[in-house]
Amino acid sequence: MADVKSGDIVVPGDQLCVIEELMPSYGTYENDGVVYAATFGECKIDMKERVIRVVNPDGSMQIALPVKGDIMMGQVTNAYDQRVEVSIVKRNGEDILNPFIGEVHISNVTRRFIKSMLDVMQPGDIIRAVALNTHEIPVQLSVVGPEFGVVFAKCRKCGDPLILTTHNNMICPRCENRETREVASDYGVMFGLEVRPDLAPRRRHYRRTGGGNSRSYPPRGGRRNDRPRYGSQGRSDSRRGGRRSPRHDRGRR
Repeated sequence: MADVKSGDIVVPGDQLCVIEELMPSYGTYENDGVVYAATFGECKIDMKERVIRVVNPDGSMQIALPVKGDIMMGQVTNAYDQRVEVSIVKRNGEDILNPFIGEVHISNVTRRFIKSMLDVMQPGDIIRAVALNTHEIPVQLSVVGPEFGVVFAKCRKCGDPLILTTHNNMICPRCENRETREVASDYGVMFGLEVRPDLAPRRRHYRRTGGGNSRSYPPRGGRRNDRPRYGSQGRSDSRRGGRRSPRHDRGRR
């Protein structure tokens, strides 16, 4: 029989029954033959139609799990090399009373190559992403696109908010720790953080000559007479019509 009965209060992810017992309806979804609750509410079982649904306390029907294309916002809870787990708290700008889990795979971050998710996201980061699947948990998310990515991050050393300097490069104004993230185009706007390109690391300029710590490079090109001559001095002089070396003179006697 079903794991629940009519009138029970369920939350997203609760197992309700198997597909052989009851068919999923509003507020539920099926995965590998098991029917789960897709939203918070009251369980209703219709034995005549043999369906199970989750409705609001007033009897109205809703589907709380996201569909493909929904804009989600949440906080990274765990980060691994190939994926991160996200606790989703907003859907299309509206608060979710019972957060559920989403995942961002390394293939859904950027078009460029990244070695590890730890290079672009860290636990505690707040991200904006788009849902890739419908009525499934965990929700598969993507941050590909300028409007998606990290919108707020904290320093891993001291916990202060990170300030964006240049694209994906960040600095902590307190301890000057530098980190990288895959950021959204409006990073920090809703949290009152402004971009500080003046805090970006400066490139080193090397002089070709000079002392101290600056590198010196040999001059390029040069006159032909400054290039090294090959062979003995006497041989080189003889080819140019100069004076022969004593060694050559002794050989001719």
